[in-house]
Amino acid sequence: MTGTAFVTERDLARTYDGGAYENTWEAVEQYRAATRYANTNDVGSGATASALDLPRSRIRTWVDQGGEPDAVRAIDTARGYGWLECTPDDDIFAGLNALVANVFSGGSIADSHYRPSFALNHRGEDSHVIDALELVGVDYQIVDDRDGRADEARPTEDGTVLGRVLAVLGAPVGPKADQLLSLPDYLVVGSVDVRETFVYAYLENRAVHHEGKDTMTITEERNDSYLSSLAVLINDIAGGGVTRNSESITISADAARSLGTVR
Repeated sequence: MTGTAFVTERDLARTYDGGAYENTWEAVEQYRAATRYANTNDVGSGATASALDLPRSRIRTWVDQGGEPDAVRAIDTARGYGWLECTPDDDIFAGLNALVANVFSGGSIADSHYRPSFALNHRGEDSHVIDALELVGVDYQIVDDRDGRADEARPTEDGTVLGRVLAVLGAPVGPKADQLLSLPDYLVVGSVDVRETFVYAYLENRAVHHEGKDTMTITEERNDSYLSSLAVLINDIAGGGVTRNSESITISADAARSLGTVR
C-alpha cells in the first residue's frame, strides 16, 4: 500500500473516546461545523446552536471562548509534525515505524495519557531510537540512573500525542505482559523496507548474542500467536534460518549474517 497514510484523523480522535465525549470523532466534526458557521456568519454560540441543532452548552466554549476538544488539538499537532499525512515512503514514517518496534521490544506507552518511553539499547545514545525521534521531529530527554534498568529517551513536548499516533499504528498501550499482543497490521501490507526497519529496530533491543557464536536468540514471555508471527516476520526478512521454540526465537548464524546484526 505504497502511498497510503496509516494514521487518520478519525483513528487518532478515537483514542480519546470515553473521556469528555462518548464519540470523540463526532465531537470533532461538531466543533468544526460550529466554528465554521460562527466564523462565516459572525455570530455567537446561541445562533450557531440554533442553526446547527446542537446543545449550546456544548459549543459555548468553542465559539465564544476559543476552546477546542483535546482531540482537535491532537489532530492539529499531529498534522503539524507530518504524522497524519506521512506514507511508508517517507522518512517520518520510518521514524514512527522504528518507535513502534521499540515499544514492542523494550519501550512502553503508559495507559494513562499515552505517554511513551523508549528504551536505549547497548549502543546508548547511539541507539536507533534517537535517530527515530529526530526523524519524527520531537524533542526528548535521556533518563538514566534507573536502578539497573536500561536508560530511556522520553519526549518532552507533544509526547502524549506521539504515543496516541503510535497506538493507532498498533503499538501496545500499558503493560505488555498482560496483553494478547499482535504485530501491527501495516507490516502485512507494507513494503519490504518497512518490515526491515521494524525487524532491525526490534533485534537491536531484544536479540541476545552468544559469545563465540553468530547465532542469536530472542526470549520473551509473550502470547504464542505473537511470537509465531514475529518469528515468521524475521524469517522473511532474513531469507530463512529463523525458528520458533517454546518461549524463544532462534536466529541461525547464516540468518544473523544475512541480517547484518552480528556485532
